[in-house]
Amino acid sequence: MKQSITLGAIAVILLVLYTTTMTSALLPLCVVFVVAFLIELFRKHHTEEIVKPSALTVDDLTAEYGEPDDIILVNATRANEAMGVILAYKDFFVVEGRRIDKSKIQDVTFNNSGTPYTPNEYQVIIVTGSSQNDYIHINTGYDATWTKDVVELIKKNL
Repeated sequence: MKQSITLGAIAVILLVLYTTTMTSALLPLCVVFVVAFLIELFRKHHTEEIVKPSALTVDDLTAEYGEPDDIILVNATRANEAMGVILAYKDFFVVEGRRIDKSKIQDVTFNNSGTPYTPNEYQVIIVTGSSQNDYIHINTGYDATWTKDVVELIKKNL
């Protein structure tokens, strides 16, 4: 965090100096520090987003929350990861390693996230009343029937 702030501050100072003095020697320094700052921000954001949730396994979740009433397999290729299952308990679900109370779930549906240019996966969408995560998107693969069955299992456990 300190490294990002330092790089950003140096980049801003160099840009201000360049715009006020118009010295061509400062331009390469400005470019180097701006690029370094952007790379640092992207690297930090990208690693936090991907690495943290996939580190949890089903065993880790059952050790933390206890034995579930039902396990809903969402993505067969990630069956032992938190991203591949939904653990159903009496009053809550564990989705992608996060606890979600059943009382906060407003709707469960699915979506084809593909476009004419990209064949993306189907997603189960859980709508909650939470202000932080109003919509939780869970990739299920490329089969619409599988995704529909997952939605039905979630609704059955509500």
